[in-house]
Amino acid sequence: MTSDFSSIIERFGVGKRGSLAVVHGGTGYFACTPQAPYDGSLTAAEQTRQLLAKAEGRLAEIGSAREGLIFCALILADMQDYAAVNEVWDEWVAGIAPPARACFEAKLASPDLKVEMIMIAATKAA
Repeated sequence: MTSDFSSIIERFGVGKRGSLAVVHGGTGYFACTPQAPYDGSLTAAEQTRQLLAKAEGRLAEIGSAREGLIFCALILADMQDYAAVNEVWDEWVAGIAPPARACFEAKLASPDLKVEMIMIAATKAA
């Protein structure tokens, strides 16, 4: 077996620790956070708006769009923000068939970070 997968895996924003997004077999995978540096004074809803705007750019970069989303995992630092984040999410997916979704609470990497998402999307790349 070869260790060179570059002909079947496309990586975007490759860094030392990971890639911003990866596409394989017509499916894209990425995690998304609000704009860095994270602003802890923003509400979870405001951070979610930032995150979703950033996600739209990432989706476009990998050859997808909101309509191509297959699955999204929402990770909240505090489940008290669930309703506020859902309001923003519901606006964002209005008019499209929404993806499968899960939401859970976890301690995030920064105390200023209130929401993070993991997204899987169909891409136009074969």
